[in-house]
Amino acid sequence: MFVTRAGCRSMWGWAVDAVWHGGLVEGSRVWLPDGSVRAVEDVVAQRLPVLSFSKQWDTRPVRYGANQGPRDHSVGELVARVPDAAFGGTSQEVMRIGFASGRVVEAASSQPWVTQRRTGRKAWQWKRSVDLVPGDRVPFPLSAAFFGTEGSAREGYFVGAMLGDGGMTSCTPEFHGDPRDGAVEFMRQFAVEHGCGVREIPQGSIVRLRFPFRAGRRNPVTDCLRRFGVWGQRCDEKQLPAVPFSRDFWIGCLSGLIDTDGCVRERVNPRGTKHGSVEFATVSPPLAMQVSDALLRLGVANRVREARRQQEPARSISGYVITSRRPIQRVEISRATALVRVAGLLDLRIGYKASRLQRLRSTVGHVAPARSEMHGYDESVALDRVKSISSVGVRLVHGVAVNPSGLFVVNGLVTGAGDATSAAVADCALSQEVQ
Repeated sequence: MFVTRAGCRSMWGWAVDAVWHGGLVEGSRVWLPDGSVRAVEDVVAQRLPVLSFSKQWDTRPVRYGANQGPRDHSVGELVARVPDAAFGGTSQEVMRIGFASGRVVEAASSQPWVTQRRTGRKAWQWKRSVDLVPGDRVPFPLSAAFFGTEGSAREGYFVGAMLGDGGMTSCTPEFHGDPRDGAVEFMRQFAVEHGCGVREIPQGSIVRLRFPFRAGRRNPVTDCLRRFGVWGQRCDEKQLPAVPFSRDFWIGCLSGLIDTDGCVRERVNPRGTKHGSVEFATVSPPLAMQVSDALLRLGVANRVREARRQQEPARSISGYVITSRRPIQRVEISRATALVRVAGLLDLRIGYKASRLQRLRSTVGHVAPARSEMHGYDESVALDRVKSISSVGVRLVHGVAVNPSGLFVVNGLVTGAGDATSAAVADCALSQEVQ
């Protein structure tokens, strides 16, 4: 599909008469080398560097027989690349592509993707969005360990625990938990370190902690939550700001979130095989996606699932509609290699969760990633699966071109960069299609 140049808002790096192919809808989340994400239109407008692979992938057509030569199964390393060219604001037909991991990408029907062949030799091949079908396998990176410098591990754990079981909408911050576990003890220590008092109010088997400060002075704990952009958020809108947080901060934050709103499950299937999972649950879709992204940057494959619950009749208080039974977003880690990886990263402070995670690690620790010459497996990437694809009409799209691989990371998935042809070549191709 060729795209006309009419209505293009911005373009650089290509000939003035270029005709563009591919692109992503506005708001698509591009991963940046500083550990943050930005909308694709911001990447185009500000010429921001993206995460791209350091070499071209071997996408030659598969042929069998003599003199074919060996295939290169390596994918190179993820590196920071400033796009060589970009375009923004063109109107194209857009496809909504859903993946088994729960991730969704809306891209132009001509957007290129690199996929793994489903039959014969499992080599890489190029496909356009319009040619994708359910079951196609698209790579996602396991080596995107790019982080910023903001925040420490202790600050991360505090913010994560408060996002899970904290109260951040009243005058004084609060936390609810079991007084006998390590999470509550950590919150006591953190409050004291910042000069706050700790008031404990028993509520059955749990305790309600309040962190008051001197009257007329700004509460240091509240200031900490404001600094990290989480103070005053509603439960269904909780999320961290688009700040380049450090690796230690994210590990601490994930530990706090799993300790409060997560679980560690041990299971045995009908054949007697032991396995399990680590899960995090929230009613905030943005927070679930941030947790999923952070895990993926740490090399932990995961998936996001939405569980819709039975809705109760709507109620209103003082004119405000009360929404109950919001859908739950679950981030689940179930691959054996991912469980081993996450068990070595998290610093859980709730005793039974920490011990259960270590047991699970020893149970599945013998499982190694599948690899073979026939399948061409590279441990730097894993494979997601296309679950659904549908047209959503004509939308504005933006795209970038990066060399040498022609690939970059969007919403945690590897996708192709846009490309362009001269107007003369495009007109010739269109005339041939008409004939």
